[in-house]
Amino acid sequence: MKSIITLFILAILTSCNFQKSSEQKEDIDTELLSDKENNSQSDLGNLISTIQIGVKANKEQLQDFENGIVPWISIENPEAEISQLIEAESIIVPDSEITLLIDYPLNKPAEFVLKSAGKGFTKKQLILEISKKYHEIYKEEESTAVTKTLPMEKRGSLINRNETDGKYGVWGHDIGDLDLSTIDVYKSENGKITISLGVES
Repeated sequence: MKSIITLFILAILTSCNFQKSSEQKEDIDTELLSDKENNSQSDLGNLISTIQIGVKANKEQLQDFENGIVPWISIENPEAEISQLIEAESIIVPDSEITLLIDYPLNKPAEFVLKSAGKGFTKKQLILEISKKYHEIYKEEESTAVTKTLPMEKRGSLINRNETDGKYGVWGHDIGDLDLSTIDVYKSENGKITISLGVES
């Protein structure tokens, strides 16, 4: 009888230890993932500013945005809303040369060097440049991909864009799905300015 009880207790303890080990492993994996994300951002340098995108809502948009501000702008066609852009002419990056990082929705992130002839980049100027580079990415993706983008009428129940295997590996979204909501500005130790984007879809 004692041996049965002893075996029973050992079984419970072993089970508890296994469960604890699994929980610890999950914690470690989460920490490693967080570290990886932090390292990815730290590669860009220190975050020095975050620019919020705001567009004055028109009459139709006021139904959804009671404060009168739409917190994003179309990446495909910002020109349609650029006249409503809040603080459009304000300089948001006071540097004449910056690196634009585009990583969504791309499997292979892209970097572009942007140069300004003036005293930096205005919000309007930067948004138009970002749109231009996205158009270039999608065009080059299509021309270099073996697996092409399925037209909307052939997607059936699939709403999102299929993943293609071109230069950038675009997945999930057509350019028309993308809206720009924030611009993060980073500065590295050697003074390099990189901007990354908050993109809604």
